Amino acid sequence: MDDWLISNYRSKTIGEHVLDFHSHEQYEIYYFHGGDCKYLIHHTIYDLQPGDIIIMDGLTAHRANPSTFVPYERSVVHFSPKWIEPIIESLQMPDLLAPFKEMNNSLLRGEEGIEKQTILNCMKEIDRLLRADQSYFLDGGNLKQKREVEAELKLLVVSMVLQIFKLSKLENTKWMMDKSEKDTHVENIAKYINEHYQEKISLDDVANALNLSKFYLSRTFKEITGTTVMDYVMTCRLNQVKYELEMSPKKTLAEVAMDTGFESPAHFSRFFKEKLGVTPSEYRKRKQK
Repeated sequence: MDDWLISNYRSKTIGEHVLDFHSHEQYEIYYFHGGDCKYLIHHTIYDLQPGDIIIMDGLTAHRANPSTFVPYERSVVHFSPKWIEPIIESLQMPDLLAPFKEMNNSLLRGEEGIEKQTILNCMKEIDRLLRADQSYFLDGGNLKQKREVEAELKLLVVSMVLQIFKLSKLENTKWMMDKSEKDTHVENIAKYINEHYQEKISLDDVANALNLSKFYLSRTFKEITGTTVMDYVMTCRLNQVKYELEMSPKKTLAEVAMDTGFESPAHFSRFFKEKLGVTPSEYRKRKQK
């Protein structure tokens, strides 16, 4: 079940957050309840407001950067589209997941309505079921109860997806947000990195390309995103590595390392193991299985 559905309802924290850039195979629905938070996805920065919903394909590197001085509250659901495909097919609504594909990594903003309330109710119930009924998903559990709980979870996820589909068609989801000068600069930095991370690039290269001082570039990027410029470079490389290991099985590890901008196969292997806890070879074997 962990691979198909993950839930975290109204998680509330304050202070230092360990929220690195990350990616995952599941689709994600993120609901922002409150706090002071900027959210970076790919090379776009969202300055969040309570009630904002972000939908993501999960594969694009993303990271929340909440203030350390204000309580940060959010609800998140990750789900595998394959897990609910049979239900979607039975509904004869093949476009139900279209927002996650066509509006990939987008923010839905608008007045509170029945759609948002339904999404929140579903998130709450999913979280309750997963916490209360974990035993059903363990080996040796009651098979009938397991199937009942899983069916209920699938219906709740499909209900959320239907509300997202409806919200995506509303005019009030088409919003414009004024960007601060710092946000604009950081988006340009992230965009440049996404276009050049497969090359050998340095902080000087980025600063010179964007006509910014290295000091301003480093300080501003860290302030807005919560991470350093070079850490973001390595995150982009790591995401591409994961894709290459799964989608290009004939490539050698040395070829993957060089094609994704790592300085050497040894550095690539060390970094990969440090971040993911397994070697590149072990990761590839798991994905092939």
